[in-house]
Amino acid sequence: MTTHSIEPLTPLEKTLLITLKGRALDSMAKTSFLRDDLAADLAGRLDHDLGTVSLGLGVQEGIVIRTSMLDRAVDAFVRAHPDAVVVELGSGLETRMSRLDPPVTVDWFDVDLPDVIALRGAMMPVRENAHPVGASLLDPQWTETVPADRPTILVADGLLGFLSERETTNLLRRITGHFTAGELVTNAYTRFTARLTGHYTASVGIPKGYRSYGFDDPGHLATLDPALSFVDEQTRATAPERERLSTAARLNLRLMAHWP
Repeated sequence: MTTHSIEPLTPLEKTLLITLKGRALDSMAKTSFLRDDLAADLAGRLDHDLGTVSLGLGVQEGIVIRTSMLDRAVDAFVRAHPDAVVVELGSGLETRMSRLDPPVTVDWFDVDLPDVIALRGAMMPVRENAHPVGASLLDPQWTETVPADRPTILVADGLLGFLSERETTNLLRRITGHFTAGELVTNAYTRFTARLTGHYTASVGIPKGYRSYGFDDPGHLATLDPALSFVDEQTRATAPERERLSTAARLNLRLMAHWP
């Protein structure tokens, strides 16, 4: 079996290991939530001990439920728009396309830094409607190869926490300036949660004192770009997926819901 090194990746790029490990562990559980066999396969083909990647209390369940919530949003959009464009922002080794298996009429763009896209190219199964884009999302040219005139859903899972507010504003305005119409679905952190980020990103090389970008008002992103309209917020504690979690995980979610 060929293994693939992650040594060219920076600590920021190595954060992809955190979500990959969460999905891989879930796939090997007796009552798998996502049934993401490809995630487990990718984890096994990396020349890296994922045992060194710390998830912390409740992080695996958090990864699994937020992944399912984003899957649900993308699946609903694609079903409503069979000619959709899906754009995975900061894709890492995300396997959403494999889980949802969209029709060939849907074009799927995975955007990430060049070394991450090279790793994806070496490890991911080839699909004719999958299009890798190796570029920084801070580069205003990254949208050039992505169609602008079709219904588009953009997914940002774990991305915004690693951008500043200014960088987020520039990214949002690049998106709304390029795409004609569509939706953006993202996970975000409150300021309280953002202060805790360094506790589990340290295991991939990010300094322990790191603080991610957080905000408390779910409509905050729409204030950064007047072309955006806030539609909906859903928390893990209120999502329908919570009913499929273990009793302990549901209790943890209820407790977390009362935190600031």
